[in-house]
Amino acid sequence: MAFVVWKDSYSLGNELIDEQHKSLIVMLNDLAEAGSDNVDGESSSYIIRMVNYAREHFCAEEKIMKEKNYPNLDKHISEHTEFIEKVVEFQKAADNDRVPLQELLEFLNNWLVGHILTSDQKFVDYIRSA
Repeated sequence: MAFVVWKDSYSLGNELIDEQHKSLIVMLNDLAEAGSDNVDGESSSYIIRMVNYAREHFCAEEKIMKEKNYPNLDKHISEHTEFIEKVVEFQKAADNDRVPLQELLEFLNNWLVGHILTSDQKFVDYIRSA
């Protein structure tokens, strides 16, 4: 059973962004399925894969925001940066010791879903009102 199930309410109406968000959810589910009670150096490859993909996704999203002159772009970029930094911290901790898997999964789920439903939705609302 998937840790996180994609819901239609997560859809922003942009095919590229929605597909990338779905891919991040798949990666989160892959990590959940692969893990034991802890994330260690061996399973940190899942985290590295997610960070690399998140960077690509954030670049694509920020490019669209720049093209649309989104006024909250700097704040949005800051949120992306904070996410990457936090996940990299988890990955480094996993390389050096063990990280509780549930803690990591909850952070990833809460951040990804929360970010899609709040920050990303604000951008979509901005485009629709423009």
